[in-house]
Amino acid sequence: MFTSQSIEQFQQRWSTTLARLGVDRSAFLRPAVLSLFLLMTVQFVGCYLFLSHPYIDFNRYAHGYERLPFQTRLLLAPFFRWALASPFMIRQADDFSRNSYFFPRGIGPGGVAELYLNIPCVLVAGWVAIRLYQSASRRQLLGWLVYPLFLGLCTVTFILHAVQNFRFLYDMPSLMFFALGLYLIYFRKPTWLLIALFAVATLNRETTLFLIPFYLLSEAARNWPAFTGQHSKSTHHASSQNSSPRPATLSFLPTAPAIRRLRWSRLISPEVALASALMLAYWIVWHVFIFHFFRHNSSEYYSRIQFNLYCLRRLRYYPQLFSACGYLIPFLFLMRRHIHDAQLRLWLWMVPGWVVLMSVWGILVETRVYGELIPFIACVATLVAEEVIVAAVRQKHLSADSDQERMHLMRAA
Repeated sequence: MFTSQSIEQFQQRWSTTLARLGVDRSAFLRPAVLSLFLLMTVQFVGCYLFLSHPYIDFNRYAHGYERLPFQTRLLLAPFFRWALASPFMIRQADDFSRNSYFFPRGIGPGGVAELYLNIPCVLVAGWVAIRLYQSASRRQLLGWLVYPLFLGLCTVTFILHAVQNFRFLYDMPSLMFFALGLYLIYFRKPTWLLIALFAVATLNRETTLFLIPFYLLSEAARNWPAFTGQHSKSTHHASSQNSSPRPATLSFLPTAPAIRRLRWSRLISPEVALASALMLAYWIVWHVFIFHFFRHNSSEYYSRIQFNLYCLRRLRYYPQLFSACGYLIPFLFLMRRHIHDAQLRLWLWMVPGWVVLMSVWGILVETRVYGELIPFIACVATLVAEEVIVAAVRQKHLSADSDQERMHLMRAA
Protein backbone atom coordinates (compact mmCIF):
# COMPACT_ATOMS: atom_id res chain seq x y z
CA MET A 1 0.00 0.00 0.00
CA PHE A 2 1.30 3.46 -0.91
CA THR A 3 1.78 5.81 2.02
CA SER A 4 3.01 9.38 2.18
CA GLN A 5 6.35 8.09 3.52
CA SER A 6 6.86 5.62 0.66
CA ILE A 7 5.96 8.24 -1.92
CA GLU A 8 8.41 10.69 -0.31
CA GLN A 9 11.16 8.05 -0.38
CA PHE A 10 10.48 7.34 -4.06
CA GLN A 11 10.64 11.04 -4.87
CA GLN A 12 13.97 11.39 -3.06
CA ARG A 13 15.46 8.39 -4.87
CA TRP A 14 14.20 9.64 -8.23
CA SER A 15 15.67 13.11 -7.60
CA THR A 16 18.99 11.58 -6.48
CA THR A 17 19.19 9.40 -9.59
CA LEU A 18 18.53 12.33 -11.90
CA ALA A 19 21.09 14.44 -10.02
CA ARG A 20 23.76 11.75 -10.48
CA LEU A 21 23.01 11.71 -14.20
CA GLY A 22 23.30 15.47 -14.32
CA VAL A 23 19.68 15.89 -15.42
CA ASP A 24 17.45 18.61 -13.99
CA ARG A 25 14.18 17.01 -12.90
CA SER A 26 11.87 19.69 -14.26
CA ALA A 27 13.82 19.86 -17.52
CA PHE A 28 13.39 16.09 -17.89
CA LEU A 29 9.75 15.69 -16.87
CA ARG A 30 8.17 18.54 -18.81
CA PRO A 31 9.39 17.47 -22.29
CA ALA A 32 8.57 13.85 -21.44
CA VAL A 33 5.00 14.69 -20.42
CA LEU A 34 4.47 16.95 -23.45
CA SER A 35 5.79 14.23 -25.75
CA LEU A 36 3.40 11.73 -24.19
CA PHE A 37 0.49 14.15 -24.64
CA LEU A 38 1.44 14.56 -28.31
CA LEU A 39 1.49 10.78 -28.82
CA MET A 40 -1.89 10.48 -27.14
CA THR A 41 -3.28 13.20 -29.40
CA VAL A 42 -1.99 11.58 -32.58
CA GLN A 43 -3.50 8.26 -31.52
CA PHE A 44 -6.86 9.87 -30.78
CA VAL A 45 -7.03 11.80 -34.06
CA GLY A 46 -5.92 8.75 -36.07
CA CYS A 47 -8.56 6.54 -34.45
CA TYR A 48 -11.15 9.28 -34.92
CA LEU A 49 -10.49 9.34 -38.66
CA PHE A 50 -10.37 5.55 -38.91
CA LEU A 51 -13.38 4.58 -36.76
CA SER A 52 -15.88 7.28 -37.75
CA HIS A 53 -17.49 7.88 -41.12
CA PRO A 54 -17.23 11.23 -42.95
CA TYR A 55 -20.66 12.75 -43.48
CA ILE A 56 -19.49 15.56 -45.74
CA ASP A 57 -18.14 15.02 -49.25
CA PHE A 58 -14.80 16.85 -49.44
CA ASN A 59 -15.06 17.72 -53.12
CA ARG A 60 -18.63 19.02 -52.94
CA TYR A 61 -17.85 21.03 -49.79
CA ALA A 62 -14.67 22.54 -51.24
CA HIS A 63 -16.50 23.72 -54.37
CA GLY A 64 -19.72 24.95 -52.72
CA TYR A 65 -22.20 22.18 -53.61
CA GLU A 66 -22.65 20.40 -50.28
CA ARG A 67 -26.00 20.22 -48.51
CA LEU A 68 -27.22 22.87 -46.10
CA PRO A 69 -26.44 23.68 -43.35
CA PHE A 70 -23.02 22.02 -43.81
CA GLN A 71 -21.99 24.18 -46.75
CA THR A 72 -22.66 27.35 -44.77
CA ARG A 73 -19.83 26.39 -42.41
CA LEU A 74 -17.33 27.26 -45.09
CA LEU A 75 -14.27 28.59 -43.25
CA LEU A 76 -12.27 25.50 -44.23
CA ALA A 77 -13.51 25.28 -47.83
CA PRO A 78 -10.45 27.08 -49.34
CA PHE A 79 -8.11 24.88 -47.29
CA PHE A 80 -9.72 21.66 -48.51
CA ARG A 81 -9.92 22.94 -52.09
CA TRP A 82 -6.14 23.43 -51.94
CA ALA A 83 -5.60 20.05 -50.23
CA LEU A 84 -7.56 18.10 -52.85
CA ALA A 85 -5.37 19.49 -55.64
CA SER A 86 -2.06 19.65 -53.77
CA PRO A 87 0.66 17.27 -55.07
CA PHE A 88 2.09 17.16 -51.55
CA MET A 89 -1.22 16.04 -50.01
CA ILE A 90 -1.77 13.51 -52.79
CA ARG A 91 1.67 11.98 -52.14
CA GLN A 92 0.96 11.96 -48.41
CA ALA A 93 -2.35 10.18 -49.03
CA ASP A 94 -0.56 7.58 -51.14
CA ASP A 95 2.04 7.00 -48.40
CA PHE A 96 -0.61 6.70 -45.67
CA SER A 97 -2.66 4.30 -47.79
CA ARG A 98 0.36 2.00 -48.21
CA ASN A 99 0.79 1.93 -44.42
CA SER A 100 -2.33 0.31 -43.00
CA TYR A 101 -1.81 1.35 -39.35
CA PHE A 102 -4.47 4.05 -39.18
CA PHE A 103 -6.01 3.76 -42.64
CA PRO A 104 -6.35 0.12 -43.77
CA ARG A 105 -9.11 1.17 -46.17
CA GLY A 106 -6.96 3.90 -47.67
CA ILE A 107 -7.22 7.66 -47.37
CA GLY A 108 -7.49 10.58 -49.75
CA PRO A 109 -5.84 14.02 -49.61
CA GLY A 110 -8.90 15.40 -47.80
CA GLY A 111 -8.43 12.88 -44.99
CA VAL A 112 -4.73 13.77 -44.73
CA ALA A 113 -5.72 17.44 -44.46
CA GLU A 114 -8.09 16.51 -41.64
CA LEU A 115 -5.30 14.65 -39.85
CA TYR A 116 -2.89 17.58 -39.99
CA LEU A 117 -5.62 20.05 -39.07
CA ASN A 118 -7.16 18.15 -36.17
CA ILE A 119 -3.95 17.46 -34.22
CA PRO A 120 -3.14 21.13 -33.40
CA CYS A 121 -6.84 21.86 -32.82
CA VAL A 122 -7.07 19.12 -30.16
CA LEU A 123 -3.79 20.23 -28.58
CA VAL A 124 -4.97 23.84 -28.25
CA ALA A 125 -8.34 22.82 -26.77
CA GLY A 126 -6.59 20.56 -24.25
CA TRP A 127 -4.20 23.38 -23.34
CA VAL A 128 -7.18 25.61 -22.55
CA ALA A 129 -8.60 22.92 -20.23
CA ILE A 130 -5.25 22.78 -18.41
CA ARG A 131 -5.04 26.57 -18.09
CA LEU A 132 -8.57 26.79 -16.67
CA TYR A 133 -7.70 24.12 -14.11
CA GLN A 134 -4.42 25.79 -13.14
CA SER A 135 -6.22 29.05 -12.43
CA ALA A 136 -9.22 27.54 -10.62
CA SER A 137 -7.57 24.80 -8.55
CA ARG A 138 -6.79 25.60 -4.94
CA ARG A 139 -4.21 22.81 -4.55
CA GLN A 140 -2.86 21.91 -8.01
CA LEU A 141 -2.86 18.20 -7.18
CA LEU A 142 -4.28 16.75 -10.40
CA GLY A 143 -2.89 18.98 -13.12
CA TRP A 144 -1.34 15.98 -14.82
CA LEU A 145 -4.80 14.39 -15.15
CA VAL A 146 -6.57 17.16 -17.06
CA TYR A 147 -5.26 16.44 -20.54
CA PRO A 148 -5.68 12.63 -20.39
CA LEU A 149 -9.22 13.16 -19.08
CA PHE A 150 -9.87 15.66 -21.86
CA LEU A 151 -8.80 13.12 -24.49
CA GLY A 152 -10.87 10.42 -22.80
CA LEU A 153 -13.96 12.62 -22.99
CA CYS A 154 -13.21 13.37 -26.64
CA THR A 155 -12.96 9.64 -27.34
CA VAL A 156 -16.31 8.85 -25.74
CA THR A 157 -18.05 11.86 -27.28
CA PHE A 158 -16.68 11.68 -30.82
CA ILE A 159 -15.88 7.98 -31.39
CA LEU A 160 -17.72 5.53 -29.12
CA HIS A 161 -21.03 5.41 -30.97
CA ALA A 162 -23.41 2.57 -31.72
CA VAL A 163 -25.44 4.76 -34.10
CA GLN A 164 -24.82 8.09 -35.87
CA ASN A 165 -21.07 7.42 -35.92
CA PHE A 166 -20.29 10.31 -38.24
CA ARG A 167 -17.57 12.91 -38.28
CA PHE A 168 -17.69 16.42 -39.67
CA LEU A 169 -14.56 18.14 -40.91
CA TYR A 170 -15.23 21.31 -38.90
CA ASP A 171 -15.75 19.61 -35.49
CA MET A 172 -12.19 19.78 -34.17
CA PRO A 173 -11.62 23.38 -35.33
CA SER A 174 -14.92 24.23 -33.63
CA LEU A 175 -13.66 22.55 -30.46
CA MET A 176 -10.53 24.72 -30.60
CA PHE A 177 -12.31 27.99 -31.38
CA PHE A 178 -14.86 27.56 -28.60
CA ALA A 179 -12.15 26.65 -26.08
CA LEU A 180 -10.19 29.77 -27.01
CA GLY A 181 -13.35 31.82 -26.57
CA LEU A 182 -13.81 30.46 -23.05
CA TYR A 183 -10.14 31.21 -22.37
CA LEU A 184 -10.54 34.85 -23.43
CA ILE A 185 -13.68 35.24 -21.31
CA TYR A 186 -12.33 33.54 -18.19
CA PHE A 187 -8.99 35.35 -18.10
CA ARG A 188 -10.47 38.78 -18.88
CA LYS A 189 -8.57 39.28 -22.10
CA PRO A 190 -9.39 42.41 -24.14
CA THR A 191 -12.92 42.24 -25.50
CA TRP A 192 -11.78 43.02 -29.05
CA LEU A 193 -9.90 39.69 -29.06
CA LEU A 194 -13.12 37.85 -28.23
CA ILE A 195 -14.99 39.72 -30.96
CA ALA A 196 -12.26 38.94 -33.51
CA LEU A 197 -12.25 35.26 -32.57
CA PHE A 198 -16.05 35.20 -32.72
CA ALA A 199 -16.00 36.68 -36.22
CA VAL A 200 -13.64 34.00 -37.54
CA ALA A 201 -15.10 31.06 -35.60
CA THR A 202 -18.66 31.83 -36.72
CA LEU A 203 -17.59 31.12 -40.30
CA ASN A 204 -16.71 27.61 -39.12
CA ARG A 205 -19.79 26.72 -37.06
CA GLU A 206 -22.75 28.58 -35.59
CA THR A 207 -22.27 27.26 -32.04
CA THR A 208 -20.20 30.39 -31.40
CA LEU A 209 -23.57 31.93 -30.50
CA PHE A 210 -23.20 30.26 -27.08
CA LEU A 211 -20.11 32.34 -26.35
CA ILE A 212 -22.36 35.37 -25.91
CA PRO A 213 -24.28 34.03 -22.85
CA PHE A 214 -21.01 32.68 -21.41
CA TYR A 215 -19.61 36.19 -21.72
CA LEU A 216 -22.72 37.82 -20.24
CA LEU A 217 -22.79 35.48 -17.24
CA SER A 218 -19.15 36.23 -16.50
CA GLU A 219 -19.72 39.95 -16.73
CA ALA A 220 -22.79 39.79 -14.47
CA ALA A 221 -20.75 37.96 -11.83
CA ARG A 222 -17.77 40.30 -11.74
CA ASN A 223 -18.61 41.45 -8.20
CA TRP A 224 -18.45 37.97 -6.68
CA PRO A 225 -15.43 37.64 -4.31
CA ALA A 226 -15.11 33.95 -5.22
CA PHE A 227 -14.75 34.89 -8.87
CA THR A 228 -11.21 33.57 -9.08
CA GLY A 229 -10.68 34.13 -12.77
CA GLN A 230 -9.73 37.76 -12.08
CA HIS A 231 -7.17 36.96 -9.38
CA SER A 232 -3.59 35.89 -9.71
CA LYS A 233 -2.53 32.39 -8.80
CA SER A 234 -0.39 33.56 -5.89
CA THR A 235 -3.24 35.52 -4.33
CA HIS A 236 -5.57 32.61 -4.86
CA HIS A 237 -3.27 30.16 -3.12
CA ALA A 238 -2.47 32.56 -0.33
CA SER A 239 -6.14 32.94 0.48
CA SER A 240 -6.63 29.18 0.51
CA GLN A 241 -3.62 28.66 2.79
CA ASN A 242 -4.57 31.38 5.24
CA SER A 243 -8.16 30.27 5.59
CA SER A 244 -8.92 28.06 8.54
CA PRO A 245 -9.70 24.43 7.73
CA ARG A 246 -13.34 23.48 7.64
CA PRO A 247 -14.75 20.06 8.43
CA ALA A 248 -14.59 17.86 5.35
CA THR A 249 -17.54 16.06 3.92
CA LEU A 250 -18.20 13.62 1.13
CA SER A 251 -21.79 14.71 0.70
CA PHE A 252 -22.99 15.36 -2.82
CA LEU A 253 -24.31 18.71 -1.55
CA PRO A 254 -21.68 20.23 0.77
CA THR A 255 -21.94 23.67 2.26
CA ALA A 256 -21.63 26.16 -0.57
CA PRO A 257 -20.14 29.65 -0.53
CA ALA A 258 -22.60 32.42 0.22
CA ILE A 259 -25.01 33.03 -2.66
CA ARG A 260 -24.71 36.48 -4.19
CA ARG A 261 -26.85 38.24 -6.73
CA LEU A 262 -25.77 38.65 -10.30
CA ARG A 263 -25.33 42.24 -11.39
CA TRP A 264 -27.65 42.21 -14.38
CA SER A 265 -27.38 45.98 -14.61
CA ARG A 266 -23.79 45.57 -15.78
CA LEU A 267 -25.05 43.93 -18.96
CA ILE A 268 -26.43 47.25 -20.18
CA SER A 269 -23.17 49.09 -19.59
CA PRO A 270 -21.72 50.43 -22.87
CA GLU A 271 -18.70 48.11 -22.83
CA VAL A 272 -20.66 44.87 -22.35
CA ALA A 273 -23.78 45.79 -24.32
CA LEU A 274 -21.83 47.00 -27.35
CA ALA A 275 -19.62 43.89 -27.50
CA SER A 276 -22.61 41.55 -27.14
CA ALA A 277 -24.67 43.46 -29.71
CA LEU A 278 -21.80 43.42 -32.21
CA MET A 279 -21.35 39.66 -31.91
CA LEU A 280 -25.07 38.93 -32.08
CA ALA A 281 -25.60 41.25 -35.07
CA TYR A 282 -22.64 39.74 -36.90
CA TRP A 283 -23.93 36.22 -36.25
CA ILE A 284 -27.43 37.06 -37.56
CA VAL A 285 -26.24 38.98 -40.63
CA TRP A 286 -23.75 36.29 -41.59
CA HIS A 287 -26.29 33.47 -41.39
CA VAL A 288 -28.97 35.38 -43.27
CA PHE A 289 -26.43 36.15 -46.00
CA ILE A 290 -24.84 32.70 -46.27
CA PHE A 291 -28.13 30.79 -46.34
CA HIS A 292 -29.37 33.12 -49.05
CA PHE A 293 -26.12 32.70 -51.01
CA PHE A 294 -26.43 28.89 -51.00
CA ARG A 295 -30.23 28.86 -51.29
CA HIS A 296 -30.12 26.56 -54.35
CA ASN A 297 -28.19 23.79 -52.53
CA SER A 298 -30.11 20.77 -51.28
CA SER A 299 -30.89 21.05 -47.59
CA GLU A 300 -31.03 19.04 -44.40
CA TYR A 301 -31.69 22.14 -42.34
CA TYR A 302 -34.89 21.44 -40.46
CA SER A 303 -36.09 20.85 -36.92
CA ARG A 304 -34.88 17.64 -35.25
CA ILE A 305 -37.39 17.69 -32.40
CA GLN A 306 -39.43 14.80 -33.76
CA PHE A 307 -36.40 12.54 -34.21
CA ASN A 308 -35.06 13.42 -30.75
CA LEU A 309 -38.44 12.59 -29.20
CA TYR A 310 -38.36 9.28 -31.08
CA CYS A 311 -34.96 8.51 -29.48
CA LEU A 312 -36.12 9.55 -26.04
CA ARG A 313 -39.07 7.15 -26.25
CA ARG A 314 -36.72 4.20 -26.84
CA LEU A 315 -34.55 2.99 -24.01
CA ARG A 316 -31.91 1.52 -26.30
CA TYR A 317 -30.68 5.02 -27.19
CA TYR A 318 -30.12 6.10 -23.58
CA PRO A 319 -26.57 4.71 -23.15
CA GLN A 320 -25.40 6.83 -26.06
CA LEU A 321 -27.55 9.83 -25.16
CA PHE A 322 -25.90 10.05 -21.73
CA SER A 323 -22.41 9.35 -23.07
CA ALA A 324 -21.91 13.02 -23.99
CA CYS A 325 -18.79 14.29 -22.24
CA GLY A 326 -18.10 10.85 -20.80
CA TYR A 327 -21.36 10.53 -18.79
CA LEU A 328 -20.04 13.21 -16.41
CA ILE A 329 -22.63 15.95 -16.83
CA PRO A 330 -25.27 14.56 -14.37
CA PHE A 331 -22.59 13.91 -11.73
CA LEU A 332 -21.15 17.40 -12.09
CA PHE A 333 -24.56 18.94 -11.43
CA LEU A 334 -25.00 16.76 -8.33
CA MET A 335 -21.55 17.75 -7.05
CA ARG A 336 -21.41 21.28 -8.41
CA ARG A 337 -20.84 22.84 -5.00
CA HIS A 338 -17.44 21.21 -4.90
CA ILE A 339 -16.53 23.69 -7.66
CA HIS A 340 -15.12 26.58 -5.64
CA ASP A 341 -14.46 28.79 -8.65
CA ALA A 342 -17.67 30.80 -8.91
CA GLN A 343 -17.25 31.57 -12.60
CA LEU A 344 -16.90 27.91 -13.59
CA ARG A 345 -19.76 26.92 -11.30
CA LEU A 346 -21.94 29.55 -12.93
CA TRP A 347 -20.97 28.38 -16.42
CA LEU A 348 -22.30 24.93 -15.60
CA TRP A 349 -25.82 26.31 -15.95
CA MET A 350 -25.18 26.88 -19.64
CA VAL A 351 -25.30 23.11 -20.22
CA PRO A 352 -29.13 22.78 -19.92
CA GLY A 353 -29.54 25.65 -22.40
CA TRP A 354 -27.14 23.88 -24.75
CA VAL A 355 -29.20 20.68 -24.52
CA VAL A 356 -32.46 22.53 -25.20
CA LEU A 357 -31.15 24.30 -28.29
CA MET A 358 -29.47 21.17 -29.64
CA SER A 359 -32.69 19.22 -29.20
CA VAL A 360 -34.23 21.57 -31.78
CA TRP A 361 -31.47 21.80 -34.41
CA GLY A 362 -29.17 18.89 -33.54
CA ILE A 363 -29.46 15.15 -33.12
CA LEU A 364 -28.93 14.46 -29.42
CA VAL A 365 -27.84 10.86 -29.88
CA GLU A 366 -25.08 12.25 -32.11
CA THR A 367 -23.07 13.28 -29.05
CA ARG A 368 -20.55 15.30 -31.05
CA VAL A 369 -23.01 18.19 -30.70
CA TYR A 370 -21.66 18.58 -27.14
CA GLY A 371 -18.03 18.56 -28.27
CA GLU A 372 -17.34 22.25 -27.63
CA LEU A 373 -18.09 21.75 -23.92
CA ILE A 374 -15.37 19.12 -23.41
CA PRO A 375 -12.48 21.43 -22.31
CA PHE A 376 -14.76 23.05 -19.73
CA ILE A 377 -16.16 19.70 -18.53
CA ALA A 378 -12.67 18.17 -18.26
CA CYS A 379 -11.50 21.08 -16.13
CA VAL A 380 -14.56 21.06 -13.85
CA ALA A 381 -14.53 17.28 -13.44
CA THR A 382 -10.88 17.39 -12.36
CA LEU A 383 -11.63 20.14 -9.85
CA VAL A 384 -14.50 18.12 -8.36
CA ALA A 385 -12.35 14.97 -8.17
CA GLU A 386 -9.59 16.94 -6.46
CA GLU A 387 -11.91 18.39 -3.83
CA VAL A 388 -13.58 15.04 -3.12
CA ILE A 389 -10.24 13.25 -2.76
CA VAL A 390 -8.80 15.88 -0.45
CA ALA A 391 -12.02 15.89 1.61
CA ALA A 392 -11.74 12.12 2.02
CA VAL A 393 -8.09 12.35 3.10
CA ARG A 394 -8.84 15.13 5.58
CA GLN A 395 -11.82 13.28 6.98
CA LYS A 396 -9.74 10.18 7.58
CA HIS A 397 -6.64 11.94 8.94
CA LEU A 398 -8.12 15.04 10.53
CA SER A 399 -6.32 14.28 13.78
CA ALA A 400 -2.89 14.79 12.19
CA ASP A 401 -1.25 17.83 13.81
CA SER A 402 1.51 18.32 11.28
CA ASP A 403 0.73 20.51 8.29
CA GLN A 404 3.50 18.72 6.44
CA GLU A 405 1.91 15.34 7.09
CA ARG A 406 -1.43 16.57 5.77
CA MET A 407 0.32 17.83 2.66
CA HIS A 408 1.91 14.41 2.13
CA LEU A 409 -1.54 12.82 2.42
CA MET A 410 -2.92 15.22 -0.18
CA ARG A 411 -0.06 14.38 -2.52
CA ALA A 412 -0.72 10.69 -1.99
CA ALA A 413 -4.38 11.30 -2.90
